[in-house]
Amino acid sequence: MPKDAQGLAITGTTASADLLNLAIADYYAWKGDPVATLREATDRDPGFSLGHSAVASLLTLNGFRGDNPAVTGAIAAAEASIGGATSRERRHLAAAKAWSEGRIIDAAGLWEDILLDHPTDALALRFAHDTYFYLGHSLNIRDSVARVLPAWDRQSDTYGYVLGQYAFGLEEAGETKRAEQVGLEAISRNAEDGWAVHAVAHVLETESRQSEGIKFLKASQPAWSKAHALSIHNGWHLALYLIEEGQIADVLADYDRFIAPRLAEDSLLDLVDASALLWRIELAGGDVGNRWAPVAAQWLTHVDDHVLVFNDLHIALAISRAGDPAGVERLQQSLDAYARDGQGDNHEITVDVGRRIIDGVLAFAEGDYARTVERLLPIRYKIVRIGGSHAQRDLLTQTLIVAADRAGQRTLARALLTERLAVRPTARTETELARVSGGTVLHS
Repeated sequence: MPKDAQGLAITGTTASADLLNLAIADYYAWKGDPVATLREATDRDPGFSLGHSAVASLLTLNGFRGDNPAVTGAIAAAEASIGGATSRERRHLAAAKAWSEGRIIDAAGLWEDILLDHPTDALALRFAHDTYFYLGHSLNIRDSVARVLPAWDRQSDTYGYVLGQYAFGLEEAGETKRAEQVGLEAISRNAEDGWAVHAVAHVLETESRQSEGIKFLKASQPAWSKAHALSIHNGWHLALYLIEEGQIADVLADYDRFIAPRLAEDSLLDLVDASALLWRIELAGGDVGNRWAPVAAQWLTHVDDHVLVFNDLHIALAISRAGDPAGVERLQQSLDAYARDGQGDNHEITVDVGRRIIDGVLAFAEGDYARTVERLLPIRYKIVRIGGSHAQRDLLTQTLIVAADRAGQRTLARALLTERLAVRPTARTETELARVSGGTVLHS
């Protein structure tokens, strides 16, 4: 029985094991096309059950609905070929099925169960990592890697990427100093490790080290841009620094150069970044012109998916600012139907908190700032449930602050800005606090 690069047995041919290794390497490096690589393996070796289930997991983690024919077909093929599979491979299939059925937390639990027995299962580790990110489970992002890291061979090609994952988990758990150290170690092993670069970028943003962040990402851009599936997102982090520094023109120029040409490729991560970036520019007082329309048009092809409420939020951002009342009505009707008939973890999150968030940003786009405050303020500490990173969810904090200000609720705006200045002491925040306070604010 052949083995993968980590020494785990594979039910399949040696060629399938080789292609699995390539797919895993590309998955961790944000390069190539892991799904296409695994499909090549399963076309040649239909009995390669792990290949089929891994395709299903990759597709669902990339935003495909569980009833998409590509997902159901991969699961059916995995089930048809599961007869001689190992217990590990059977659990991978069970996890893929759970995700496709909306049981996201169960899927993560199954991958964790695999890692208890096989701590160097690279697929299980990364699938769990991505799932915790979607759920906003910050401590799990960190601890899932911490539990298995000692089992990994420090000399293996994948070890550096695992360090990059750990660095991101440390940052999301609030351990920014350790996160920076681990992230830089990962980058020293592989300068093209886009996820490790991403982890360090998060640290610099969280600690309000904007000028350092600009230098860091610009200097390393030739390397991290090779991680093509993550390059837009790392560029988005550069844009966050630039917005905070008031360099809106540079952000718009980069948007036109790098993001706009890729919208039609339909990468959901790129669409999320496009929506969030344009919204943040407008919050900062910038004019994005007619850039909303193409983003909204691409998002509308996903208006009925409801895989993650995080995505639905960014659909709402785009179509509301594109001036598309028909699109907004379509989204609201689709969300109504989903709230009534949906099931699974994302459905529960949507009903509990997601719909209020979406209502809040739609109200903001309509200029009803008091309603935005009404919808967002009571749930601001539950927003973590929609997933994403602290940096991504900060968009909603900024929206609430601006809404309070524009609604004339100056006492609330002043309180929120004072709170923000304590954790993100930037010149922009200090200026805004001074404005709403009617004077100069000194901060230590």
